[in-house]
Amino acid sequence: MQTSGVFDAITDAFPGDPQSTDPIDPRWQAMTGEVAGYTGANELAVLNLAAAALPEDECYLEVGTFKGRSLVAAVQGNEGKTFYAMENFLEFGMAGQEARAELEDNLRRLGGSADIRLLEGDAFTLMAEDGVVDRPVGVYFYDGEHTMLSHYLALAVVEPLLADEALVLIDDATWPVVQRAHGLFLKRHPGWQISATWDAQHADDPRWANGLHALVFRRVAGRRRGLSRTDEALRRYQTTVQDRVNKVAWGAADRFPGPVKKLAGLVLSRSRAIGSDDH
Repeated sequence: MQTSGVFDAITDAFPGDPQSTDPIDPRWQAMTGEVAGYTGANELAVLNLAAAALPEDECYLEVGTFKGRSLVAAVQGNEGKTFYAMENFLEFGMAGQEARAELEDNLRRLGGSADIRLLEGDAFTLMAEDGVVDRPVGVYFYDGEHTMLSHYLALAVVEPLLADEALVLIDDATWPVVQRAHGLFLKRHPGWQISATWDAQHADDPRWANGLHALVFRRVAGRRRGLSRTDEALRRYQTTVQDRVNKVAWGAADRFPGPVKKLAGLVLSRSRAIGSDDH
């Protein structure tokens, strides 16, 4: 896709600087009240404009759909496009089929006639399987697990699936842990650049939530599409060892919400602190 056109459209969609003004279209603010979620109104406007720019032979891929706020925003007016969404239903105390049913209800109500393909499971496993996504990914939105390794892999594992030019949108990108992961990844992988940053002024900013960064990927001629040995080893660790740890942790959070929440707050306080200088 032509990513430059998306940035031009974003400029036109706001009355001033998108960082500090609300979208002209009131739909996005209204949607934050209609669908549960954590994506800010300005982020919803960006996702919709990105999806609108997709050519017919490319698709939109989202990791971490939760209850569908970002996905239903992306599909508005874009019913002729193809949308993939990956969700494992583990975080936020989500309870398997009950959570999936709520997401599917939102998609039925607000998804229109768009071609939406919901895939349940671990994204780093799904993205590595042949044929799971049937066309190049022109727009990729990551709002999945937020650790340094997962954000590194969020870029590494999707790269083989991307179109030769693609727009990659990363949520919660004001967090230091995300920025460290991106810095490490970009040093090791040619063809990537951070093209726009819309940082949150504070945690859970109503405009930008915890920040949104836009990366542009342009495939380097002659570069192989597969993962490097190092990246594949990291992916295997994430999908075997770390995935099991995560399931145990979320299970403990369901049984002992108070102590686990307090411990998590202590562990994550610096890596996710808006305004921290720990980059």
